[in-house]
Parts: sequence; structure tokens; C-alpha cells
Amino acid sequence: MIHLGVPDSVVEEELARPVEARPVEASAEVAHLGAEATGTDLTGQVLDRIGTWVRRVTPPAEWSSTALSSLDRLARNGPLRVTDLCAAERISQPGMTGLVTRMETAGLVTRRPDPTDGRATLVFVTDAGLAYLSRLHGARAQAVATRVEQLSPGHRRAIGRALEALQALADLPEAKEMSRA
Repeated sequence: MIHLGVPDSVVEEELARPVEARPVEASAEVAHLGAEATGTDLTGQVLDRIGTWVRRVTPPAEWSSTALSSLDRLARNGPLRVTDLCAAERISQPGMTGLVTRMETAGLVTRRPDPTDGRATLVFVTDAGLAYLSRLHGARAQAVATRVEQLSPGHRRAIGRALEALQALADLPEAKEMSRA
């Protein structure tokens, strides 16, 4: 498993230490993100910059970010109705229906009748869809790992210490209603 260029032994060693025993290293390098930003604000700004940076440094995907997010959602959460995908991805019913149709034509998803409601269908990710996501996630992880390898050992260890918390953040359930920024 790629841990952003951090050796597995370092990650395991850091995760074995109690959280309160892990040193917190402040960095003046993030000061330009906003003089008023502290704590949660700064974390949000840094994570936003990382998301933007990852999209810039990875090879472009053949599919839109909405298509990729929908495909990833289906892979992680299982089959969903088109209406549920619309709500989750915040796009219109006709837009999602067209997107699902294009992904179905490409073999990334399939539709099957909803066993609980004969009027509805569920969208499932296919094996080809899972393989596509795996290649995409692998390319992104490799691009990030290549950049992380350029950091100092101290910065790589700091990222290793943060992985557990970042994974917990990524695993939090999504809010049902999120305001648009």
C-alpha cells in the first residue's frame, strides 16, 4: 500500500504511539494561506489546496468530476437510485440520467430493477467501473507519492502521523444537507 511515500514501518510506528504522545509541528510555510486562519480554518484551507493540487498533477480523466464522484460513490456505498445520486452529487435529474446513460454505454455502470419498488431502478458499478476507478486512484496515489518523496524526512513523518486522522476525516458520513460554498 502506498502511504504517500512514507515507509510502512514509519506509519505503523506512528500509529502505535498514543495520539497525545505524537509531536505537533507548526510550520511557517502555511502562513500565506491566511493570517487570520487558525485551527480548523487552516486545516480546511490546506486540504482544499491539496485537493486542487492533486487534480492538477494527475493525468486528466476521460470523465467529469461528477461522473467520477458518482462512480466512486457507487463503488463505496453500493447501488443507488438515480434520484439518490442526484441529491448526493447536487445535479438535476435529467443531468444525472444522461450521465448514468453515458456511463452505462461505456460499461462502467449497469441498471437493474429495484427489488423494493418495481417502478424504480438501481444503478450498480460494474467490474469495468471498479477497474477504471482502481487505475485512476492508483495514478493519483502515485503522483502524490512521487511529490511526497521530495519532502524532507521530517515532513514525510509528519504526513505519516496525520494519515490516521485524515482517513477518519474521509470516512465521516456526509451531511445530508450541505450548503453550497
